[in-house]
Amino acid sequence: ERTPSIQEKMTHLEPNKVIPDEIDRVLDRRGVVKTSSSSQLGKIRAALTKKRAAADRIFYRAVKKYQGSGVLADIQESVHDNKRVLAIEGAFKGQVNGIFHGSSSRATIFYVEPTETLEINNEISVLEDEEKREVNRVLKILTAFIAGYRELLSDYSTALCQIDFINAKALYALDENACLPQLLDKPYIHLIKAINPVLRAFNAPKKKAVVPLNIKLDTETRILVISGPNAGGKSITLKTVGLLQLMLQSGLLITVHPDSKMGWFNGLMADIGDAQSIENELSTYSSKLSKMKYFLDASYAKTLVLIDEFGSGSDPDLGSSMAQVFLNELNNTKTFGVMTTHYNNIKALAGELPRVENGSMQFNSEDLTPEYILNQGVPGSSYTYEVAQQVGISPTLIQAAHEALDDNTVAVDRLLVSIQKEKNRLSTQSKTLAKRLEELEKLKEKQDNKIDLLEDKVRRQSTMNEQQNAMITWGKKFQSLVNEYADQRTKKGKDEVIGRFKVYAGERAEQTQGEKQKKKSQYEKQKEKRIKKLIASPAKIGDRVKLIGSRQPGEIIEIKKDQYLLSIGALSTWVTRDKFIPAESLHGDEGTVKGKVRGGVREEASATGPAATKKNKTKKASEKKNAKKSAKSGQNQSKKTEKGAKSTKKTKKRTKIEKPKTTLEKLEEVQKAAPLKQAPTKKSSGKSKQRLTHKQSTQLNAPVRKVGSPKAKGEDPKEATDTDLEKLKAFFKKG
Repeated sequence: ERTPSIQEKMTHLEPNKVIPDEIDRVLDRRGVVKTSSSSQLGKIRAALTKKRAAADRIFYRAVKKYQGSGVLADIQESVHDNKRVLAIEGAFKGQVNGIFHGSSSRATIFYVEPTETLEINNEISVLEDEEKREVNRVLKILTAFIAGYRELLSDYSTALCQIDFINAKALYALDENACLPQLLDKPYIHLIKAINPVLRAFNAPKKKAVVPLNIKLDTETRILVISGPNAGGKSITLKTVGLLQLMLQSGLLITVHPDSKMGWFNGLMADIGDAQSIENELSTYSSKLSKMKYFLDASYAKTLVLIDEFGSGSDPDLGSSMAQVFLNELNNTKTFGVMTTHYNNIKALAGELPRVENGSMQFNSEDLTPEYILNQGVPGSSYTYEVAQQVGISPTLIQAAHEALDDNTVAVDRLLVSIQKEKNRLSTQSKTLAKRLEELEKLKEKQDNKIDLLEDKVRRQSTMNEQQNAMITWGKKFQSLVNEYADQRTKKGKDEVIGRFKVYAGERAEQTQGEKQKKKSQYEKQKEKRIKKLIASPAKIGDRVKLIGSRQPGEIIEIKKDQYLLSIGALSTWVTRDKFIPAESLHGDEGTVKGKVRGGVREEASATGPAATKKNKTKKASEKKNAKKSAKSGQNQSKKTEKGAKSTKKTKKRTKIEKPKTTLEKLEEVQKAAPLKQAPTKKSSGKSKQRLTHKQSTQLNAPVRKVGSPKAKGEDPKEATDTDLEKLKAFFKKG
């Protein structure tokens, strides 16, 4: 599934088990013919084994025999032509009968096959010859069998070679960190941060970096004429373009930025280096003219032409004039091309012709060193006199060379030098401004984050104020219900109050639910807005990031087009830009603080983020410190109170931090301490009456009775029911 093209190449190849089975029957893993492949071969090898064992016994007896006479050398024996021979001291070479097989380099040891083993060794040689003939016979039979499948084997071989080639290309791409640029179905070249792999391999042992190349050729600019000083990188630029185009059209990934765009050329022609030949009687200029003739005949709109040192090899004036004509003709064929030159008239023509552009290699005019950066649109100077001055040529000679040139040539060269200096100055200024802009963008991002945090804080404070105001309003409403309920003397009046209480409670519940939904919706909108902003922020290799919805930080280790390789812990994964955000938002950006209001006191329910964590720690430390102070104060007071007591044992008291009391608890305390007065009724004699009877006050803490259950014995129906009061209590405790 991951390699459909490779799978397509292999689908028509059906596995054949007959071939490997037959090969395994004849050959072992080492490629040696098996003894079991032929009955005759088995007999021969069995006889060989016996004869070799007998030969070893006979030879061992011979060694023992001559060992006693002292004619053997220290090594005693050796092997020559697969035969065991005796090592005889040079002084005793005539005392041993046998066949001479050679001697040592200094002729101190002679190797002799003893007569005792001659007969049996001859028999072994005969058997070995028979074994070879039988092995060849078996292999011929196997070859004839496999020959019937030669077409299938040829297909196997072709497919395996293709897979091996694809694998080699993939391994090379991994080694070179190459990628596939955007492909266009037309002639087009737009290289971004292109690297010449050959140059990089050459510079690697020297630990010398390669300057990336940026170049663009399209229908608006088909031909680029590059000028500049020698050893400035003109030829490398030309070769890099040609090499990468050839690699791409050969199916190789290339060493460019993934945003590069490459087209397709039906023809690629090049004139690079000196092609003079004694054999063909060609000079440098003759070979260049021969190639130029071929270029003019074969080039068209889908051709890429690469010419190094365009117009050189002959008289500067005559050669450059011919080059002008060739350039004009190549432009008329609508071909694409890259050319290098030192001639001013070719630079001038490139500035006049449509679809042709000048380019120059950037040069540091201060220390006269090349920077290997291509600048399109500006011709370059050769810096002839500046380089001559640097290497120590006499100023008198340089001045004489100046005077030998006409004024126009000198003026043009000075103009090119001044343009290059201005280009360098603007390039330096551009880098400084780009760095400053990056710093300002980072500062702006920080300020935006602060503004977002402040807006979020104001928003939370506003929400909290609204909640507190709502609680006060609803508290007043329910407080009036409590008072009105206490004033009622009839069950009908109390039921009416309870009915309104239920209506208020329903409205309050709906309002609370609406506030929760609104708060949740606002939070989701703010979160989505924040995440979108974080996703839009730039990301580069080395940045610390985290996946959305995860708190585990990671790092960007590679970028290819719109894919980012993240290293998170021990894992690595490819993701798109909308799947992660900067790791700095891990605490501060997504931290939220939620609060509840109970009894008029706001409690911090949860807090995240560095600031909130620090605040919580400070708060806990402060509470701990206050608790210690309170405990110490309580101990001192206890000591003063118990001073003079008979008991010798000292006691310690712990001071408890009381929780804020709710509105209902305060109301109950007031009613118990001083019962509320009831307004006089029509039947009143003018004396004030309590709003709640003593029995009603004590029933505030009575057991809860379910609605609709039989009333207690002797209960006054006009009095407040336990259930109703418990509902009020439950509401205030919940609220």
